[in-house]
Amino acid sequence: MDDVTPPLPEPPARDWSLLPLDVLSLIFVRLGAVEVLMGAGLVCRWWLQAPKLPEVYRAVDTENDDIAWMDAAVLRAMARAAVDRSDGQLRVFAGRLFVNDGLMKYIVERSPLLTTLRLEYCFFDVFGTRLINVIRESPLLQLRSLEETYLEVEELTDVLESCPLLEVLQVNNCFKIYDDEESLLRAKFARIKTMTVRCDVDFNYPTDFESEDFDFASDSEFFQ
Repeated sequence: MDDVTPPLPEPPARDWSLLPLDVLSLIFVRLGAVEVLMGAGLVCRWWLQAPKLPEVYRAVDTENDDIAWMDAAVLRAMARAAVDRSDGQLRVFAGRLFVNDGLMKYIVERSPLLTTLRLEYCFFDVFGTRLINVIRESPLLQLRSLEETYLEVEELTDVLESCPLLEVLQVNNCFKIYDDEESLLRAKFARIKTMTVRCDVDFNYPTDFESEDFDFASDSEFFQ
């Protein structure tokens, strides 16, 4: 009778709580600031230190469909917490729906290294003169993406003049910039390497639509 080879013993379970802090920070950077703020750093007591490291919050992307329809006040509070934890190192911010003037001002005033800004569906609370006043404080911007905007060519011109390092501009479905104005923008700002301005001049803007249709309430006291 052939000898039966005994099964190999199972390897001991790895104690993830013993990972060094620098390794944890790399894991959390890959995971993303939003996932960390939503609880990924609460697995064990030792992990509570890594979510507070500024490098975890150099990029904050809140465009994920899974959170896009969360309460706007919660999302704004989450974004503010990420900005605070970044300790001035935030370089990339992406937001959808919930971003308002107050949050934009908070981000820009505390993020001198901001180079990339993407905003989607922020009609009522961001775009316009108030955005221009805020964006003047971010001269290091290199990439700017605006989706579904209600912005006039004069306002966009002011923004571009305030960002001398801007290399990439993407403006999609801008309801108040027309083809001839787009040509003038391209000529005036030839320094911008990649400029995409797609305009929907036939869009029937709903005049009876109010910002109250979304929850733009004051920020709650979360993520302290």
